[in-house]
Amino acid sequence: MTTVKQHGNAAHDALSVDVDALLAAINEICESEVHRLPDGDGQRVSVDGRDYHTWRELAQAFELDIHDFSATEANR
Repeated sequence: MTTVKQHGNAAHDALSVDVDALLAAINEICESEVHRLPDGDGQRVSVDGRDYHTWRELAQAFELDIHDFSATEANR
């Protein structure tokens, strides 16, 4: 399981995201490949030619709640 720390505008918005689960869910929804783009923090991905710069932005684009993919939710 790959997890990353997602930071929002406020300290309480920080959460660990289960990236593998998020990308798997998006793969099912859009039935196209998710490509990770090379960058410094490893959070840029491309889906159907659109680039997303954060996991939160990616989840919102596919109408998913990023909190459903938090490490604490995955361990329940």
